[in-house]
Amino acid sequence: MSRSTIFFILLLAASASLSAKKGESIFDRWSRTDDKTIEIHLNLDTLLANRKTETEMHGIVVDNGQMFGVDISVRGRYRRRTCVMPPIMLQFDKDFLRTAGLNTHNDYKLVTHCTLGEGGQEALVREELIYELYRTVEPEASFRTQLLTIKYVNTADGSTFTSYAILIEDTDELKDRLDRDNCKDCYNAPQASFTNIEKVTLFQYMIGNPDYSTMLGRNLKLMQDEEGMLTAVPYDFDFSGLVNPDYGRLTHPEQKSMTDRVLVWEFTTDPDFDRAADELLFLEAELLEKVEAYPELDNQSKREITRYIKSFYKELNRGKIGV
Repeated sequence: MSRSTIFFILLLAASASLSAKKGESIFDRWSRTDDKTIEIHLNLDTLLANRKTETEMHGIVVDNGQMFGVDISVRGRYRRRTCVMPPIMLQFDKDFLRTAGLNTHNDYKLVTHCTLGEGGQEALVREELIYELYRTVEPEASFRTQLLTIKYVNTADGSTFTSYAILIEDTDELKDRLDRDNCKDCYNAPQASFTNIEKVTLFQYMIGNPDYSTMLGRNLKLMQDEEGMLTAVPYDFDFSGLVNPDYGRLTHPEQKSMTDRVLVWEFTTDPDFDRAADELLFLEAELLEKVEAYPELDNQSKREITRYIKSFYKELNRGKIGV
């Protein structure tokens, strides 16, 4: 086979790969529907028995009678060990996606309930609210998420239960939207390499979340452009003061309670929060309105969250952040 023929074949393969990503993803389709409900059929006994491993198992997602094959695996660290339902990764079979007229973005994190009862459901609703608040602050460089209602069907014995869960878009979708690479080894990057770290820092402080690290890239996706500049995209907010889950644990030595705010700034240079503070001040009314209008929260939770956010703005107006 000639070099020109090989090159042509590779070019066709690359073109096919690119074209497969065009059109809407399954996330896009589901995001157009409020109160989205799906079924996940899996051997739950096997999943829980293998919660400490990366073993994949096959399952089926059912959406309005349409079936999608998926490989399911446990993910995370702390929650996979302690939660009644560990967080999972759904890797959709690409053939099923193509048959449904969808593109082949197929890796989706599913944030599941950690505890039984209303507390576990409330924690998921509050964490989904945080994702929506952050998309208000940073509409583009943020993960899209969807609060789903999931009916789990245990194929081992036919038993079922229903719970909320948060679906997080495929990181490759985020990468495509931002036209940036997901830098997996950008550790210890200097503050000057970031485009938005002050805004991320203030938002994390607002929600009371010290469970992230810019130096280690923990609970942040670092998206890098062609010039090497990094845009931080935060995720995993369940150990924040705004969520304050009953399964929570303190993640910073300066915390005495889950609702204590700690300013996480790991750079040798001093922060300049003026611009980020102005942006957040401009959005104060909109953020509080989102809390008030959030349909899955009761009035008591709305009042509690509103007080918590207002206490941040009181600090911000007084110039007392981190003091």
